[in-house]
Amino acid sequence: MSEEQSGRINQLEEALAHQEVMSHDLSDELAKQWQTIERLTRRIKELEEKVATRIAAADAPESGDPPPPHY
Repeated sequence: MSEEQSGRINQLEEALAHQEVMSHDLSDELAKQWQTIERLTRRIKELEEKVATRIAAADAPESGDPPPPHY
């Protein structure tokens, strides 16, 4: 194998090694983002339930007392 071919192979191996590191880094970051998305989705559902409960409570008739007269 010529020196030129050997140098080219070394360059390709180095480039491949960098791509593998980048691929692993991107995979880790993607996993973190999915965890964040899942956490935020759960939080949104909790907040939607709270809002729905408060809306239902606001729409519910108040106690049996008649409303005060208006002047």
